[in-house]
Amino acid sequence: MATASYGPAAVLEARSGRPTLKVNGADGASKALHSLYDPEAEAKALVDAFRFDGEGLLVVLGLGLGYHVARLAARYPGVRILVVEASQEIYELCVKYGRTADLGPEVEFVLAASPEEAIREVTRRQVRAGMPRLTLFSLAPAVSAFPGYYEPIRARLGRAASVRLWDRLKYRKLEEERVRVALIDFGYFLTREIEGALVRLGHTVRKVPVRKGEEGSLIVSRIMDEILSFRPDFFLTVNHLGFDETGALTAFFRSIEMPVASWYVDSPNLIVKAFRENVSPWTSLFLWDKGYVPDMRAAGFEDIAPLPLATDEKIFRPPGRGRKKKRALTWDVGFVGNSMVGPTEERLAKVDSGLHGLVDRLAEECLRGRSPVDERIKALDGADRSRLASLDPASRVNFEAAVLWRTTLRYRLRCVEQAAGFDLRVHGDRGWSLLLNGSGSLGRPLDYYRELAAFYSRCRINLNATNLQMGAAVNQRVFDVPACGAFLLTDRQEALDELFDVGKEVIAFEAPEEIPGLLRFYLDHPEKRRAVTERGRARVLREHTYRHRLRALIEHMRSRYGRGRAG
Repeated sequence: MATASYGPAAVLEARSGRPTLKVNGADGASKALHSLYDPEAEAKALVDAFRFDGEGLLVVLGLGLGYHVARLAARYPGVRILVVEASQEIYELCVKYGRTADLGPEVEFVLAASPEEAIREVTRRQVRAGMPRLTLFSLAPAVSAFPGYYEPIRARLGRAASVRLWDRLKYRKLEEERVRVALIDFGYFLTREIEGALVRLGHTVRKVPVRKGEEGSLIVSRIMDEILSFRPDFFLTVNHLGFDETGALTAFFRSIEMPVASWYVDSPNLIVKAFRENVSPWTSLFLWDKGYVPDMRAAGFEDIAPLPLATDEKIFRPPGRGRKKKRALTWDVGFVGNSMVGPTEERLAKVDSGLHGLVDRLAEECLRGRSPVDERIKALDGADRSRLASLDPASRVNFEAAVLWRTTLRYRLRCVEQAAGFDLRVHGDRGWSLLLNGSGSLGRPLDYYRELAAFYSRCRINLNATNLQMGAAVNQRVFDVPACGAFLLTDRQEALDELFDVGKEVIAFEAPEEIPGLLRFYLDHPEKRRAVTERGRARVLREHTYRHRLRALIEHMRSRYGRGRAG
């Protein structure tokens, strides 16, 4: 036989005249990966003995010179075949001497440095393909030569195939009165409130931790384990947190018909526009601001429902009575919030410097007319419109966010400045020290769970200036402050009239210039302040806690996906 040596591997000529391959295995012994007599006849016999119905994804462990792969591709045309190979050298030898030229586009290769990487890549491609059923074909001599590499892969993937994983991941959901909710835990502040409300409603919750920057296939693998052990009725996330840009997790959920509820409490336009692959008929969006409904429908989402923010009445409540308390400082006016200096600078750094002037101009126009940012951007024409049209999706999102944060910064500053002549206390980030220039008393950021309720209760009036990404909606303070039995003066958002009896349960201003007069009136009339706070707290406890919101969310999910409609 003629021999050509390539390091630990050697290409030989079989007696049939076809090339065959020997390798030095992990134990140092020389092993033939194909017959030394007739490798093609051997491959035919192996494939003839293989039992496969032609459905799903076929994973081949070991490439060799590809005789068996070519035979499988011919036997099962149209079937996706994924070949896992441990050695880059063997792959190159197959390209040079083997049968790769006979393979069509349905055959793909995974050349991974470790079994763990190979398993992750197979899982990733399975997810992209819609989670088809998986079947294994092992080239026995390759597995024998490199057992430390192939055996863990065969064990992990073989276990998934043998237990009919697909069937176990698909089941009927939302049929019981008490539901099981898998809550994606990204460390966002609402996770605690949502979990508490669901538990108080009598439902079962399991948090699924997800870390920033984590690869989609790793998340899918973890979530798959959670589904098998917990069998949730649906997954719940906030702002699509935990979902990757490539849409791997969305594709997985769609393939197993797993309902997903995503509750947006920030602008979905700043998220979904950069994550188009997360649109799915199995994802229901709940928007804290109904003004985004048309945009989300245009993005392709089928099921969208409004769901305002709320409060956790266990955290935000009046100070305890009957206990000896330390003397608390009291201010006439209090404001808690981000100055938006940091977020504005962060977004501007991602925007071409040539567009910074346009950002400032649009922010001033939005502030002057109190008009929505997206409407002002859509109204651009001429050169400005052309410049924006040339931006890629990520750059467009950064530009829109920069305008939004710049406008909010100026609006909040204008509102807070109206209270500068009173006994004012501001708690927030360091940006306020740059903006207020000594006006009012400045304090550090407050812990939302441990300190904020106490601060609200120490202020005679709590001022609120809504982030302008909330076109029609109201923010957290509108619910948290009254829940504490404290007085709120807020800007008048469209949704405010839908949630409260404005003028009786909450007091609102139409423009920042109204703030000083309203502050003076209610500081001079404590009995009127007290009446408003009592009525406002009663309304919040009656209609606006997280228990109310989660009850509505579950009933919506049940009506869309339950009672035999899914699974």
